[in-house]
Amino acid sequence: MKPRSIAILAVVVFAICIGAIWFLQKESGPAAAPVEVIPVAKTEPGFTTIPVNPPPSLVKSATPKAVAAPVAKPAVPAAEWELKIDQLLRSNIAETETAQILINMLPTLPAEGQSEAAQHISNLILDKDYNRVLPLVKNTSLPEEVLDVFVTDLMNRDDAVKLPTLLEIAKLPNHPHHEEALTDLQIFLDGDFGNDWGKWTSSMQAYLKKQASDNTPESGSQPAPITQ
Repeated sequence: MKPRSIAILAVVVFAICIGAIWFLQKESGPAAAPVEVIPVAKTEPGFTTIPVNPPPSLVKSATPKAVAAPVAKPAVPAAEWELKIDQLLRSNIAETETAQILINMLPTLPAEGQSEAAQHISNLILDKDYNRVLPLVKNTSLPEEVLDVFVTDLMNRDDAVKLPTLLEIAKLPNHPHHEEALTDLQIFLDGDFGNDWGKWTSSMQAYLKKQASDNTPESGSQPAPITQ
């Protein structure tokens, strides 16, 4: 073959190869973008893996949101009567005398203060000194919630204190606990004497006398019944 023919053939083959390479690249499309590999710090078992150089989107989502601190409400100053009662209870006065001061103070207090004072009086006064409280228990001009405190306390006291006081309440038709006192007396004394207060008194005294004889006192005698 002549040298000229060989040169022409080589050029044609080279052109065909170039065209084939161009065609194959066009069919396969653009090359895929390289995937960014985020290096990860080594962690001990049981701990969360955190990227060494996290992308901005991950850093932003991990940033904690600020929480507004609760607004504290201003303290309400105590009323004057609250301060007086608190000061009295913190003093070194004996319980009975503290109760007597509260008894004397009670008519001068507002309804809320009277209820609180009644609670303290009931806690401080002993059965043997209950005569000090009796005028308050019978005072129908006091708020009903205050009388409720005294009557609730009365029902937890010894019968020698409870029954005479219930009888005094039963004699007051305008007392909020009038009907309740009559019902309790009927249950305790197993009888109903209507408005015959003499019979109520006799029945009550017989009940207390029998109770005293049936019960063996642990220390000294039973509390003496309240007398008018």
